[in-house]
Amino acid sequence: MSIELLDAPVALADPLEALEIAADALGAEAERADRSELHLAVSGVWRDVGLWFTWRDEVSTLQMGAPLELRAPANRLLEASRLVTMVNERLWIGHFDLWSEDNNIVFRNAIVLPPSGALDAAQAQCLVRGAMEAIDRFYPAFNYFVWGGKSPDDALEASLFDTAGNA
Repeated sequence: MSIELLDAPVALADPLEALEIAADALGAEAERADRSELHLAVSGVWRDVGLWFTWRDEVSTLQMGAPLELRAPANRLLEASRLVTMVNERLWIGHFDLWSEDNNIVFRNAIVLPPSGALDAAQAQCLVRGAMEAIDRFYPAFNYFVWGGKSPDDALEASLFDTAGNA
């Protein structure tokens, strides 16, 4: 007896819909730019963050970006790159980039999904929460560097403390 495998049509899901559901559960605002792009406004510890998601079905990839709206000074790009590298060494998922076009510091991540585009709301929440955790944890380092004029080492050290309780 032989089993013949048939190419069954794959039902396509919209991963951006899962992100819209996750945004609602997280109390974030969501707005569709078009069929393949979604923008979220999420409240963070230090500031509100704008996250954008782009779905590319031809490569089954969901890409995320979150500009910090902090621009590294042009005369300190080498130091800014060093700080980005030091921060990225401490991340498990996603990474920070220093965009060459405008020296903006951006958090980015991507997830490869099955060809159907299936993403459940729990996965979507994890993606958003992971980004916010990284941004909340390391925003002070980038802020100290850009606005405080600190060295990469001092900026990172000043941001890596854990507080106990609430004031």
